[in-house]
Amino acid sequence: MLKEFIICTIIIVGIFIGNGLTQGYTEDSIQSMNQKLVNLEEMIHKDKSALTNEEKEKIKIVEEEIDHQWEEMFSKLAYYIEHEELEKFSKNLENIKTYLKMEAYEDTTKEIGEGIFILNHIEDKYSFNLQNIF
Repeated sequence: MLKEFIICTIIIVGIFIGNGLTQGYTEDSIQSMNQKLVNLEEMIHKDKSALTNEEKEKIKIVEEEIDHQWEEMFSKLAYYIEHEELEKFSKNLENIKTYLKMEAYEDTTKEIGEGIFILNHIEDKYSFNLQNIF
């Protein structure tokens, strides 16, 4: 009887520790990605006039950094988050890249807002709280 109790306790503690680690990584990653998306949006709308070539290059560099960071995050988040949820943001990121290439900045802004919403939804959906348990 004592042996079973100890094994169950170890399993429960392991679940809580694992959840704490994954939730911490998810929160940090999503907040970092959200901040980069907000920075990208600010760069696009910093000046209402046409963007210079230098500004366009900076935007492209930031977009590439976001894409690279998402690839790294995706490979880790895919272990414990539904792929469908992650693929929604991947599709959104592809739309952002396409609109940036076409220089359709208003559409890019819309996609950035949607991307932030998707990431916040993922964070809320997989957070450990009573609402998600029951």
